Amino acid sequence: MGDGTEFDDALLGLRGFRVLAVTEDGDELLVGIETIRRAAGCPSCGVIARTKDRLRVIVRDPPAFNHRVRLVWSKRRFSCPDSDCPQQTWTERSEELPDRRVLSARAGRECTRAVGQEARSVASLARWLGVSWATVMAAVRDYGIPLVEDPGRVEEVTSLGIDETAFLRANDEHPTMYVTGLVDLERRMLRARGAPRRPRNDRVSRAAGDRERCDG
Repeated sequence: MGDGTEFDDALLGLRGFRVLAVTEDGDELLVGIETIRRAAGCPSCGVIARTKDRLRVIVRDPPAFNHRVRLVWSKRRFSCPDSDCPQQTWTERSEELPDRRVLSARAGRECTRAVGQEARSVASLARWLGVSWATVMAAVRDYGIPLVEDPGRVEEVTSLGIDETAFLRANDEHPTMYVTGLVDLERRMLRARGAPRRPRNDRVSRAAGDRERCDG
């Protein structure tokens, strides 16, 4: 009978990674992981590299078992044993755990899907993951813009709707800013989106004020 390691790896669902340990930290799960690779070649000369040390990289993943999840990646830093090689050190990389990102790729994709298909707010997703609004919004931009700009994502539009949404709350410097989207009503897909702008009545009042100043 196994020790549960393979089961943990299957639950993790990250290809090329294995689970080292799972611990609870309050209402969150800390999942220690590492890659399953046994050797790596120098990207410059191809010589088998040495593991110099490891970095502790923490990435937010989608919640599991009613707990928020932090992946703690024991990330290898390699060095080339060839003294003549211009490549000194480098770290391993994974598309599923992008460099300098707070969220895993699958967390970013899920946020993008939830915003686009379920009309969930960025703020609610930030609370779900335990991160800031800006972190989720950056992920939605990163993964969503290529989808929106893909010309093959929609077919001929037979019913087009206009959706105006508050984009930025009012403050001392500006009124509430809005964005206008063009929506394929049949497929419930965003076809195009305009730049943030002021309310129409605000622009009208400003134009009227300009005319009064000109007349005076």
